[in-house]
This record gives sequence, structure tokens and C-alpha cells, in this order.
Amino acid sequence: MMRVLFIKEIREAFASRRFWVILVLCLLLIPLGVEVSLKDYQTRLHNYQEAVRIYQDQTKTFNNVLYNGGKAFAPPSPLSFLSLGLELVLPNIAETQAKYMQPPAVMRFSNNQGRDNLYEFFYGPFDLIFIIGVVMSFLAVITTYGAIAGEKEQGTLRQILSNSVPRAKIILAKATANGVVLIIPFLLALVLSLAILEVQGNPSLFVGGAWILIMVAVLVAVLLIGTFFNLGLLISALTKQAVPALVTLLLAWVFLYGVYPRLAAAAAQVIYPVKSEARVALEKNQIRRNIEKERDGETNLVAKIMPKDEKSEAYKEGQQKQLDIYNKYQSQLEKSWQILERDTEERRKTGIALTADIARLSPVSCFIRPLAELGRTGWLEYQQFSTQVRQYLDVLNRDIFNKQLETRMKGGSNVVIMADESAAAPVFKYVRTPAEVVIQNVLPDIVMLILFNLVFFAGAFIAFIRYDPR
Repeated sequence: MMRVLFIKEIREAFASRRFWVILVLCLLLIPLGVEVSLKDYQTRLHNYQEAVRIYQDQTKTFNNVLYNGGKAFAPPSPLSFLSLGLELVLPNIAETQAKYMQPPAVMRFSNNQGRDNLYEFFYGPFDLIFIIGVVMSFLAVITTYGAIAGEKEQGTLRQILSNSVPRAKIILAKATANGVVLIIPFLLALVLSLAILEVQGNPSLFVGGAWILIMVAVLVAVLLIGTFFNLGLLISALTKQAVPALVTLLLAWVFLYGVYPRLAAAAAQVIYPVKSEARVALEKNQIRRNIEKERDGETNLVAKIMPKDEKSEAYKEGQQKQLDIYNKYQSQLEKSWQILERDTEERRKTGIALTADIARLSPVSCFIRPLAELGRTGWLEYQQFSTQVRQYLDVLNRDIFNKQLETRMKGGSNVVIMADESAAAPVFKYVRTPAEVVIQNVLPDIVMLILFNLVFFAGAFIAFIRYDPR
């Protein structure tokens, strides 16, 4: 009996105009979105490669870094066709900022990426986030709003239930048949898009665990579509007419997609405020000024008792005391900055985690952020870049900027360039977040999407069992 019902639902679905509309939309929008995203990625990749080339041509030695500054570049993600995410917002360049002869240097983060057509900022990028999160979820709602309430209005549901057919089999047949009709066009279009990418020859898209991330992204997308599909079944089983079911579903879709995620972000900021980058920069400058004031006070006291004869032992001893004072306050400055940066970073991580936890009550939030992480355009990738930039900055301060202070102090009033000025400049090599770390991060969202599907389908199942077709 189940097989007969399933075939009946499949035939009706494939014979309807709805299936062909969904198929055409998927085959048109998904490959187009992937192609547009790929072209955008290639442009940003070219800009990145050119920026790195220019910097490396101009910065070959320690001395170049000392006077021109050091830079670190984050490459664009080849998986940004899944989601452009935060890639146009988060920093992709870090460059040293240091007062002349006053180390340590700090890194100033910036972003040199942007859209060629600024009008696109009004509506967001045309990536899979938009196509799946908006188009496919909306199609899922349209597909299911009349699955039960619509058949009741037409009178067909009463005819089916007048036979000795278990209601459980009817709802299972409806869910599986309509779900297959909705998912098949999506998967066909996605496979076609990936095949086009492969044919075009983009080997960087499918290395370093990228295939695993793509497969997990597909799973997340299917779970989101299934969530709205099962929500549609639930609302349809709770209403008696198709129009009220459609209105209720549209209101729910708007709230879950457009309203609640923004409320979650605002609530998290109220519950757990996080300092802005500008505030942190101001606090760093204040720390520097306070420490420099204390340092200059001590060095001036030593200078007052130093003899004028630069060749005397007393002058050399005073100079050594000044160097010790500089080193002491330099260490204090570095430690104070590290504490501030660490505390700010921890608060930022906590704030992001809190926002994600609150937002997970919407299935859309369980889709958008994880897809950005899987596309390596989310918060995880920013943390990875920040961590590696800090490590790179430690190398620059240790080998270059801090040494020039020591040579200055030992050389008296004249600036003395360090002896290893011709040594090759340190090179920043970016390593992306491992695929297993990304998957572990998005696992709670996958679990939540599975729970949404189970809860909505269970509600639809129970509601249909008790449904009055009269």
C-alpha cells in the first residue's frame, strides 16, 4: 500500500507544473550563482596575487621591512561560491605600524576587497546562501502549504481516507514523494555546477579537504530545505484551508529568515557587550602613552647624571642603564598589549558564541553561519588569520624592530643599522583552518537542523493522524 501511495504522489508531482518550474529555476539559478561567484573569486585572487608580488618585490631584506613595514595577506577562499560570508568585511591585510625607533610594532588590519558594482551591497551577493536560504526555502513552503489543507478543500483527502488506508502511510507517502520532487532538481543543478567548475579547470577548489566541506555544505542545505518542507507539512496539517496555511507559512518564513537572526545579534550585544576595534585601538594608544611617560621619566633621570664625555666608562654605564630601562618598559608594553588583545579576543569569541547559540533557534541561522564557515569565509577563518598574523608579528619584532632599538642605544646618538640588515625578510605563509576543525565547529548546527526536521515532521505526523477531513 505504501508503494502505491508513493507512486501516486510522485506521478502527481512530476505531472504538475510545479515540478518543472522548480527544475528550471534550479538549473538556471544555481549554475549561474556558482559561475558569478567563481568570476568574483578569480578577480579577488588576481588582486591578492598582485598585492603579494608587489610587496615581495619591494621587501626582500630586514632593512626593507624596518623602513617600509611588514605585511601579511590572506588569500580569498576558493569555496566562496558556497557563501561569500564575511570575506568582504573581515581583514585580509595586516601591516606593521611603529613609531620611528620606538618598538614594538603592532599590526593594523584592513580590507582591500570590495564589489565592483556597489549596488550589489543593497541586496547581498548572488551565492548559494541566497539561492538556498531564500529561493529553495521559499519553494519548500510553496510546495507544501496545500499538501493537506489543499486536498481537504478539493475533497480528495476525504475520498482517500474513506478507504482502509492507514493515515501514517498517507503522510509518509506525501512527505517522501514531495520531498524527492523538491530535492532532485536542487541536487541535479548542484552536480551540474560542480561539473562545470571541474571542466573549467579550477584545481584549487577541490584540494585540502575542500570536497569534504562541499559535501557537508550540501548536507546542511538539504537539511534546511527539509526543515521548511516539514514546517509546511505541519502548518498544512494544522489548518483547514490552503490560503490561511500559505499566509501562516509566509509569516513564519519572514520571521525565521529576516527577523529572528537580527534580534539574536542585538540581544547578544545587550547581554554581553564587546569592545569595538576602534575602542581597542584607543586603549592601546593610552597604554603606550602612559608607559612612554614613565619610561622617559626614568631615562631622563639617568641622562642628568651621565657625564658629557661619551668615551668615559660612566657614560657607557649610563647608556646601558637607559637600554635596560627601554627593555623593561618595552617588555611591559608588549605584555600590556597582549593582555588587552587576549581579553578582547576572548570577549569577542564569547560574544560570537553567544550570538550563535541564541540564533540557533532559527533554522536559517543554523544554515547561514555554518555555510560561511564551510566556505572558509566566516569567523573561524578570521581567527586563523589573526593567530598567524600575531605569530608573524612576533617574528618581525624579535628579529627586526626590537633589534633596531638595541643597536640605536649601543650606537649612541647616531642611528646604527643592525648588522644583519641584508638578511632575507621573513615571509608570511597563510595556512587555512583544517577541514576537521571547521566540521567540528558546525556540528551543533547540523544537529539542530536534524532536530528541526524531526520535530516539525513529528508534529505534522501527529496532526494528520488527528486531522478531520470533513
